[in-house]
Amino acid sequence: MGVQGSGEAIAKILRRPIPSHPLAVPPVPGTYGTWQVRRHRSAPIGYVNMRSLNGRHVYDAYAHCRDDNGGRPWLRTFDTLNSAVAWIIQHEDQIQAYIDRHHPEPEQWPA
Repeated sequence: MGVQGSGEAIAKILRRPIPSHPLAVPPVPGTYGTWQVRRHRSAPIGYVNMRSLNGRHVYDAYAHCRDDNGGRPWLRTFDTLNSAVAWIIQHEDQIQAYIDRHHPEPEQWPA
């Protein structure tokens, strides 16, 4: 019997696989529910955060920057992690232009 990480325990409880995507990684190793989306290791594009809505999970996409109030700007909500990541990658140029017009992320994450 081994020790399970939080993601494994949640997957057992929910009886479904932990969502994953090759371009989305947890910003803090071993965590579950938030993914940083990046095509290159040095340049994050955005984040995807899973939340519950009316008894189901949805995935919110955010830009990798901060607005004037210090919050991470929400972009759009999706039904799956794969849809959210695909949309972020497909709109990378527009999101990067948006990031360039806003405040940078703090040096350390999470803020």
